This record gives sequence, C-alpha cells and structure tokens, in this order.
Amino acid sequence: MNEITHDTFSAIKPRFIELANPETFKKECSFALQHINKNAQLQKATVESKLEAVLNIAQIGLSLNPVLKEAYLVPRWNGQKKQVECHLEPSYQGLIRLVTDTGAVRSMECHLVHENDDFVIAIHTPEKVKHSWGFGDRGAIVGAYSVATLSDGSKHVETMSKQEIEKIRDSSESYKAFKAGKIKSCIWVEHEGEMERKTVIRRHIKYLPRTGEQVGKAIELDEKDFIASDGQLDYIESLLGTANIAPREVDAIEMELATMSAQRASDVIQRLKENQLDPVTQTGKFSQKELNKHLNKISQ
Repeated sequence: MNEITHDTFSAIKPRFIELANPETFKKECSFALQHINKNAQLQKATVESKLEAVLNIAQIGLSLNPVLKEAYLVPRWNGQKKQVECHLEPSYQGLIRLVTDTGAVRSMECHLVHENDDFVIAIHTPEKVKHSWGFGDRGAIVGAYSVATLSDGSKHVETMSKQEIEKIRDSSESYKAFKAGKIKSCIWVEHEGEMERKTVIRRHIKYLPRTGEQVGKAIELDEKDFIASDGQLDYIESLLGTANIAPREVDAIEMELATMSAQRASDVIQRLKENQLDPVTQTGKFSQKELNKHLNKISQ
C-alpha cells in the first residue's frame, strides 16, 4: 500500500506556496489525508499521483474542505500503466464557483429533471426553462439542465437527456474500470446525481463567455477521466501511416497519444479519416487487395 503522511507533502510544498500560501498548504494537506484515509482505493494509488493531485488544488484555487464540497480526490484506473492513480476532481459546485468568481457569469444553477416533474424548455422566454415539482414521487431521473445568468443579466441554458449523460458516463475510464471489477468504488455510482449535474455544467461552461485559466485547468483535470481507449489509439496509429497531412502534424499527434482524451481521439480519428491518401495514386503503398477494393467502390 502506498502510505502517505504530512511529511510526504513536503516535496510539493515550495511550488504549492508559490501558488497559494503556507496556511492553505497546511489545511489542504490535512483535508487530503482525510480523503485518502477514508478511501481504500485512494490508499492504493501511487504516491506521485497523490502529490500531483494535491498540487493541482493550488493551481485551480478550490479546496478539499469537505464542508465546502468544491473538489474531491478520486481513484482512477490507468489502463495503460495498470495502476490506480489519485486525481483531483472538481465538483459541480466548485466549477460554478470558479465561473462566477471571474465575473463573466453572475450566477449558475443546475437541476435534475424527473419523469413526474413539470418541465418545459422555454428557450424564447427570459427564464429559458420552466420547472416545478411537488412532494410526491418524482419518478426516475430523465435529464438535467443548467441555467447561467450572464454579466448583462441575460440567461443561457444547457440541457442533457439521461441517455446523453450516460453516454458520457460510459466513456469514463473510472466507470469502465468499476464495471470490470478493477476498482471497488466509483464516483459515478456513489454520487450519481452530483456527476449528472457536473456533466451538464462541464458542457455548459464550454459555451459561456471566456472564464479564465483556472476554469480551463479545472475542466482539463476533470476530463482526464475520459482518456482515449486502446482501440482508439491503435486506430489512430493505423490511420497516421496513410494520412495526407503535414509531417509536423503527424509528429504532434504521435507526441500527444500518451495523454490523449477520448474526445480528442475521436476528433483526431475524424480528421485522419478525412485526409487519407488515394490508394490508386499512391502506387506501392497499398496491397492488391486494397486496390481492388477501391476500384470496386468507385465502379459502383
């Protein structure tokens, strides 16, 4: 087990204090130990990942204080390295705080929609949505939405169905590892509602006015859970060999493979598929079988 104590954090203390201050460092280390000691999976995570996660607290300006509920330390399975790692993950409340602190957004709220709720998307009204419910059985969750009030007082809304949210969840490496039995806990299972709200907030933020480096860093940390699958990476490598793109772009993609997200991998795959060499004009690069396949295609 990768045990960690207050003294272990001394390795990151100088850099942490540069970004924050000694008092914040002391408090956040204590909060981090609380998180780790309560979670058996976090205790198995590498020491290096724990130190990096705590340092990221100072970089994004949130807190692990359990009362504030702004961010958490969560275990994630690294399929490439075959190990459990500790990651800092902002909560949906933490993301909202970062966005509103910039001043670009006055306020932001997010709610889950149940099948028995009265819910209407009223995009052409000032409120954008109309949502109400009683004290009875609200039924199963069918979606979620967030509403942001911008600096000029106008409102901007983002909605997601349950199916859209689950599609995002299913691409999460931690959820896939949980389903495969590689880890025994998963934030998507233990805090389902929180994660559904955050999924909407995270997508919403991308469409809001420029909101600062800390927000961007927080989103980047959160999306590390959605790393590219081995299948995606293998497909990219196969497409690179026949891609009609500049050598410098090929080099850049190859350097990015080790840390590429699932969404980025999808974008790269689409880019490479749209820029493949013509097998007829590239003599010597393709087998007779590939040439015949291409000729049959264009003759139809």
